[in-house]
Amino acid sequence: MMPQVCARCQRTTSQPVVVAIEYGASVGGGTVFACPDCAPTYPKQRDPFDPVSPPGQHS
Repeated sequence: MMPQVCARCQRTTSQPVVVAIEYGASVGGGTVFACPDCAPTYPKQRDPFDPVSPPGQHS
């Protein structure tokens, strides 16, 4: 993989970790990368294609 800039510390890393995928309706999305040290600090992203229960209903 090519070196990327960490979204949190702004340092270039040769071991980038994908921490988020940005989605856009009218434009392409983007990939958010982090260095191995910062990656664990990012919250787990919800899959936008997973079905969501309506408010008040639990599965």
